[in-house]
Amino acid sequence: MGLVQYFTPVIIVGDSPFDISALELLPKEWPIYAVDGGANILLKNKINFEAIIGDLDSVNNKIDKNNTKIIKFTDQESTDLQKCLKYIKTPYLVGFGFLDRRIDHTLATLNAVCGFHYAKKIILYGLHDIVIWSRTSWGCSLPLYSRISICPLGTQNFKFSRGLKWSLNKLEMQPAGLIGTSNETSEEEFFIEIEKKQKPKYVTIISNKNFKRILEIID
Repeated sequence: MGLVQYFTPVIIVGDSPFDISALELLPKEWPIYAVDGGANILLKNKINFEAIIGDLDSVNNKIDKNNTKIIKFTDQESTDLQKCLKYIKTPYLVGFGFLDRRIDHTLATLNAVCGFHYAKKIILYGLHDIVIWSRTSWGCSLPLYSRISICPLGTQNFKFSRGLKWSLNKLEMQPAGLIGTSNETSEEEFFIEIEKKQKPKYVTIISNKNFKRILEIID
């Protein structure tokens, strides 16, 4: 299976619950892909999409499969989201419907965004929180004292941080050791830099009230 390439951000939609009105905050020209059962949500809300990616085991019978582009992979050892990440080449992915159903599915989502894909940044919007993965050092502006959690998905060495109540300078985090739950911003802008020798194996978690601000990191 080949891949499809975009130079604009791409929206992906899974089947976990989320506030559909958040999609209205994104430019209409950004392409939308349904990840398996995410097609049900898009169909219900009469939102057009490019294709369905997945094995269709969660897609309801109302989908016109004859007139809908379907991208299936024979690989049975990866999740539908991982298949999606392999298929779409884009600098930015914004995802909805991947965080708020089963805990094991949420953990699989976090594992996927820290695995193989082409994106420079991935933003996942949930009912309560936003998850951000960034290939490079990053930061943005948030209201003072905003909750911000830094969660390692593997061993992660941080070089420097600015604007956080508890500094990440020279810290090593790992899932069974030190993690960064419930840090908060101490300045109007924060910045996080990891050691350059490492690939990013962590995500940042922020309240979804800051969704518009987080979208500003898409340049």
